[in-house]
Amino acid sequence: MASSHTSALPPVATSIDPHVWTVLAVAVGTQTAGSFVSQGIYILVPFWRDALGVSLASASLAVTVMNGVQIATMFMLGRAIDLYGERKVVGLAMLGMALAMAGAASLANGLPALLLAMAFLGGTYAAVQPGGTRAIMRWFPPRHRGIATGFRQAAVPFGTMIAAAVLPYLALHHGWHAAVWVGAAVSVLGAALFWGLYREGDEVLSKAERPLPLRDLIRAVGANRDFWPVLRLGIAMSAFQFTLTAHVIGFLADGLGLGLMAAASLFAATELAGIPGRVLLPWLSDRFRPGRRVQSFGIVSLIAAGAALALALLPAGLPLPVVAIVLAVLGWFGIGWFPIYLLQIAESAPKGSIASTVAFASTICLAVMALGPYLFGLIVDHVGYTAAWAALILPVVALALPLLRGRVAG
Repeated sequence: MASSHTSALPPVATSIDPHVWTVLAVAVGTQTAGSFVSQGIYILVPFWRDALGVSLASASLAVTVMNGVQIATMFMLGRAIDLYGERKVVGLAMLGMALAMAGAASLANGLPALLLAMAFLGGTYAAVQPGGTRAIMRWFPPRHRGIATGFRQAAVPFGTMIAAAVLPYLALHHGWHAAVWVGAAVSVLGAALFWGLYREGDEVLSKAERPLPLRDLIRAVGANRDFWPVLRLGIAMSAFQFTLTAHVIGFLADGLGLGLMAAASLFAATELAGIPGRVLLPWLSDRFRPGRRVQSFGIVSLIAAGAALALALLPAGLPLPVVAIVLAVLGWFGIGWFPIYLLQIAESAPKGSIASTVAFASTICLAVMALGPYLFGLIVDHVGYTAAWAALILPVVALALPLLRGRVAG
């Protein structure tokens, strides 16, 4: 059920302030910029493998390091957002992302320097998710949070889709350094947008509403019996989605023999399918399955796992439309799942600790997600794709099935 801690979130409880649509537009734009940069790192993995002359597992360390540093900084940044506001922290973080990408483009000519730049990128990108979620929870009343969260989270595949369409072309024709410079420019634009247009409102939290210490926060969110089962599946689905982001281009190119450009185009189409999925799945769940969001999350996750299994079983040489259909289903559910999960986590938060709660959950997800691309690449290098797909899909199925018996208030 929705936590009573968040029942009186400012500034709107019964009516919509017209400024919320500006807030939503800024949140979507900032998340698009952040996703273009961070998800672009996944897309550049095969190009770094070839340019730096390293194995797939070694190139995937760029993703692992980026996510690993997010683990170390996420909760600290979430608490800073609850204390000082999302405008200051997220704006500075976006500038930090630009510096990280500029450093990678100008100084990283080997794997160690690249990994150092990716570490700095991860430590700054960590502010974007809790900051944007807190903005939605502060400005939107409960009945509109599902669709608002969906639109904001649709910016993740939208930014990734743009990155998948632009970065491979730049990397192939102008070198990977050019692709990374574009990421730096996009980060600057995201920072300017957030600082220039976002406002936080006039409310001031009382002393009792200040962010909870970690131990007290864990005790508070744990009072919701659905929190831990939802979080466990969220961990598995995070590893599932981001490992696919890192490796599906390589699988389509090598495993199905499609070539890098065709594979990148299909991947962009997969991200495109995830955009309406992220908007419509939470709306459909809350509109037609009120009070059963946990079950909806379980169902969506199982469909995503089934689509991944279908992709893994596709033989080489199939017509592209067949591959595209499978990828469209995978994109709709394997990317569209996240707003349902995120909204459930955010609504479990104590008032004054929204960003901290999202950051806490995200930190745990990242602890597993950071290893996913590397382990998948390691399994592929030594055993093959069949075992790697099994290791990715089976945890999702095992953790989704128990949620079908759960319940949650919308």
